[in-house]
Amino acid sequence: MKPAAVLAALISLNLVPAQTRQKAPQSWDQIYLNPDARVPVNPSALVLETTANLPAGVALDAGMGNGRNAIYLARKGWKVTGVDLSEAAVRRAREEAGRLKVEFDAHVGDVEKMLLPRASYDLILCLYTEPLALRAARRFIDALKPGGLLVIEGRHIEALSPASAAYTVTGFYDNQLLNLYQRLRILRYEDRQMPSEWGNDSQDPRARVVRLVAQKR
Repeated sequence: MKPAAVLAALISLNLVPAQTRQKAPQSWDQIYLNPDARVPVNPSALVLETTANLPAGVALDAGMGNGRNAIYLARKGWKVTGVDLSEAAVRRAREEAGRLKVEFDAHVGDVEKMLLPRASYDLILCLYTEPLALRAARRFIDALKPGGLLVIEGRHIEALSPASAAYTVTGFYDNQLLNLYQRLRILRYEDRQMPSEWGNDSQDPRARVVRLVAQKR
């Protein structure tokens, strides 16, 4: 099957994993412009839990999608920069922020090519953009302020369905995040079966999800 046909099939099943955003921003534009696509709109449970008692600070949402987490933080008083490769996603984020009368800095761009000043962020989010979490590890660590938190969530490589694996084979391996972010203090690490916010098969709404919350020393 040709890649375009595979992608169309995945879209119809809501199986396209968010990490393909790194390779195909146009494809993700199609997802965000599709009114029938299952795109999560509520803030991540992990973000809600992690930031519940944090004072507002400066945050980076890397691969923010439609801005669901960036907007939540901005409404809580955080100064947020959100970045995504998809123009349609960023447009949706800006529209929702405008509707809610919330201000945050939303950019179309590639986090891997951006200047991330050293020790600039109190919080960095990287959810369901697995390749970015892996490739930008050193940059994320350097960009955190001392005491700053990094929040990562994504799917384990073994959780990818055969259909999505036909298009991309990215995901986290066993303990991969622990090894990459060992310079940080690991506050929370999970690798378990639980609902995946992205890439759910409607017939099997549970996946193997990996979560990391770590703090700059």
